Amino acid sequence: MKKFIGLVFVILVLGIVYQYQESIVSFVLKEVIYKQELPGYQNNNYFKSTSYNYVSLTDDFYPKNETDIKNALYTILNSGMDSYVMYCDDEYVNCTEDIEKIATDYHVLSNINNFVHPYNSYDKFYVQTNKLGKVDINVDKLYSENEVLEINTAIENIKSQIITPDMDLKSQIKAFHDYVINNTVYDSERAEEINDYVQSGNDSQSHKAIGVLKNHIGLCSGYTDLMAIFLSSINVPNYKISNQKHVWNAVYLDNTWYHLDLTWDDPVTNTGENILINDFFLISTEQLESLDQTTHKYDKTVYGF
Repeated sequence: MKKFIGLVFVILVLGIVYQYQESIVSFVLKEVIYKQELPGYQNNNYFKSTSYNYVSLTDDFYPKNETDIKNALYTILNSGMDSYVMYCDDEYVNCTEDIEKIATDYHVLSNINNFVHPYNSYDKFYVQTNKLGKVDINVDKLYSENEVLEINTAIENIKSQIITPDMDLKSQIKAFHDYVINNTVYDSERAEEINDYVQSGNDSQSHKAIGVLKNHIGLCSGYTDLMAIFLSSINVPNYKISNQKHVWNAVYLDNTWYHLDLTWDDPVTNTGENILINDFFLISTEQLESLDQTTHKYDKTVYGF
């Protein structure tokens, strides 16, 4: 009798296993095997402990909707890690499709990227998913470790020349604003090129802060990254605002968000004369729109003011 009961029990167990084999395999993969592959989560020195209306920091890497996906991607980029793994929630039917859609949508990913420190921003962003909801993320950074060291050293040298102990934050920002403009010209030659920085054997790096510092020539992204790095170095909250044509800085000072655009304060002249203006230095959205409603048109639902 005991043997018979044992046999029935074994058959019952085997039947349950057979019926739910996919769920069991999925559970073992997700909860045992995959979790052993999960890289240790850590933030580097350029992590921002800031959440925004568009994206927020999260500790949940089992997304249940598109908002969760964006928050997870922002948190991963913001941390400075080169790779990470997250897993789709079992009840999120279109999870992998939505992740792949967001990861290949330049505008969405660019918006997310604008909220992280330039040193943590991506040059290339890779996402690979499988049928069981595992999502592998790999990031090629825009700035190399050598470039980070070189930029930081240069900025500290500039600060020692132009900033004095009696300066308030606004004066420090103005001094750096003026220094960059007085030592940089806009790269008009590459401004009209689709792949402005892909020059065979002749990369001016105008799109990056390193190009502005080393070669004294820049595009709007180079000006903006350099200002963002400086602002973070003096602990002023900031992020970047962009559209399809342009990018500039958002700066938080005296409990207010302002616009700052180095590029437009360094206008290109017919004579080639290098001039400096202050029209786009720490101005409100109302002031920005009164000066320009085309190149500076942006999505306020993303950038918040």
